[in-house]
Parts: sequence; C-alpha cells; structure tokens
Amino acid sequence: MSLPTIDLGIDGWTLRSWRESDAAALAAHANNPKVWRNMSDRFPHPYTLAIAEHWVRQGHIEFGGDHWAIALDDQAVGGCGIVQGTGQFRCNAEIGYWLAEAYWGRGVVTRVARVLGDRALANPEVTRVVAPIHAHNAASMRVAEKAGLVREALQPQSAIKAGRVIDCVVYARYRQPLPTLPQ
Repeated sequence: MSLPTIDLGIDGWTLRSWRESDAAALAAHANNPKVWRNMSDRFPHPYTLAIAEHWVRQGHIEFGGDHWAIALDDQAVGGCGIVQGTGQFRCNAEIGYWLAEAYWGRGVVTRVARVLGDRALANPEVTRVVAPIHAHNAASMRVAEKAGLVREALQPQSAIKAGRVIDCVVYARYRQPLPTLPQ
C-alpha cells in the first residue's frame, strides 16, 4: 500500500511510503541504542538489516495503521505512524515517531507529530489523538507539547522496556476542547 507523500514544510523534509531500498538506511539509523530506549518493546534491538528488510517489505503493513519513512532529501532517516483504535476505542488514534540521532533538536519531529495529529483528526471517526511516552523521555514530551498535545495522565508501571516495568505519560489532542468541569 502506498501512502501519500507529505511535505513537512521544512526544506527537504517529507513523510513518504517505505521502499525496499530504505532497508540499509533504516537498519543503520534504527540500530542506535539511544533511539531504541525511547521506543516500545516492539521496536527491536539490535535492529539488523534482516529486520529492516522485513519492515520495508511487509512489516509496516502487518503492524497495522499507516506508517511513513521520515525522509530528508528523499533519504529515510526516521519513521512515524498512526494506528487507529478498534472496537469501542476506534475514536482514538495513537501516533508514534522516531528520528536518527544526527537530526535531533531541529524541530522536525515536532512538525511530524503535528502533521500526524492533523491527519488522524481528518478521519471523522477519530476524536482523540494519543501519544504514550516513556516517563524518562523529556525530549519527546516537549515534542508532544509543541505539537499541540496536552499531558493527560501519568500511568505508573504501565509498560515494560528491556525487561523493566516503567511509567508512561500520556499526551493527547482532541477534536474539540474538553469542557471545563465544575470544581
């Protein structure tokens, strides 16, 4: 399945479909322990060429949702995606993102998160976009806030990373502002 290419509005940066030719770059960038430590346990480490080849061929489809390569001058240097909930939770869409360490701190991922949120909310069934973030990942929390998501909750002991139970912080964005509840 081919997804539309999305211009991020930053010179040279786009979101585009994964290609089989991205496998070597994906393996090189995703095999960084600093990237891996902030991803869910489903993100493998080490991230081998064989794993990358599977992802670009079919893994991104098997995972469910829509997944793009984050590209600089058409070269894959990260990844992102939207996965809509199912059943009673189909009004939710989870977004996720990662970028090669060499490109951190340039505002790219903030733009990616904003674009993903906009795209998810363009689906009339989706009313809430959520980004669960490991509690130690202050940089990703700043990205979420700059992209218009608000801190919704701390979920103590809610995830496992590298065999350890960790806390997650949930950031969310809503189709409409939440009503103010009486005190």
